[in-house]
Amino acid sequence: MLKYIFKNYDKLLESARHSLSTLFKKDEKQGQSNLQLKPYDILDMEIKKQELNLKEKDDVEIKHEIRKKSLYLRLKQKSLYYTNMYIKRAQDILSDEVEESLDEALDYLNRAPRNLNRDRLKEISLFKALIYELLEDFDEAAKEYKNAIKYDSDIEALSEYKAFVIRSREVLSWHKQRKTDLRFSSLNIHNITKLEDMPNVAKKLDSIAKYYARSPKSRELGKRYFKEVIKMYKKLYANDPKKYSCEYIKSLIDGVEFFMMSPSLLKRANELLFNTRDCTKTRVYLLEKIKELKSKRFIKKTKIFD
Repeated sequence: MLKYIFKNYDKLLESARHSLSTLFKKDEKQGQSNLQLKPYDILDMEIKKQELNLKEKDDVEIKHEIRKKSLYLRLKQKSLYYTNMYIKRAQDILSDEVEESLDEALDYLNRAPRNLNRDRLKEISLFKALIYELLEDFDEAAKEYKNAIKYDSDIEALSEYKAFVIRSREVLSWHKQRKTDLRFSSLNIHNITKLEDMPNVAKKLDSIAKYYARSPKSRELGKRYFKEVIKMYKKLYANDPKKYSCEYIKSLIDGVEFFMMSPSLLKRANELLFNTRDCTKTRVYLLEKIKELKSKRFIKKTKIFD
């Protein structure tokens, strides 16, 4: 969805300007026929339009799609408004791929220096909070909003946190309407699984995801589940690098091989493999697999390995 927004961004601006121009031409008495709105203002109007659209819809799935579009637009709007170089770079990452890039953008922002001025830290926290909202990780989103308030309890941080609370409650109510729970959402398995249970859950989920990958009709569902596998191995690796480095590296490679996820996962696997002395039994296999995948057409056309 974000990729679509970026591809059609110029058309969106031109369409909005044309609509506004037509509107004001009908009312020349106001003397605003030559009004030139900035991209930020146009995005603001589009966000409000999506919010109104959201209230008019009853179908929960449609509501989720509109909500995602609105959050993506908010990310784009912030990248235009802030002069923060870290947010600009994170937005560049998001424009390459959509879903896979959310975690990559978070990783990048988490590596931003901690000695930045408080305004910059606040901006980064607000940006990260929106990404966590897209992932429906509301606990982490709340932490980032609260961090933003700690850095600067201005009107922006407080009002955005208040709006987040309302949005998150709405999403929870939608899940309740569908008689489902966020705990069973394929986007949140890694958030509610205990660390000691993760190895077994990741192994089972890996098997299920790859089974779904066998059919074009179920491949997308398998991809959603496999993203959780990667996130779980990432947490296990962070907790015990020596024990889980091989599993984490292999999961990154499998994500690209089985589900054509972002080639950046392959680059990450390559970096990890060269920075660890583990994986002695599978090292040659993993290196050959990376070499094989790097020759694939969909990876060759990216600039990641340039």
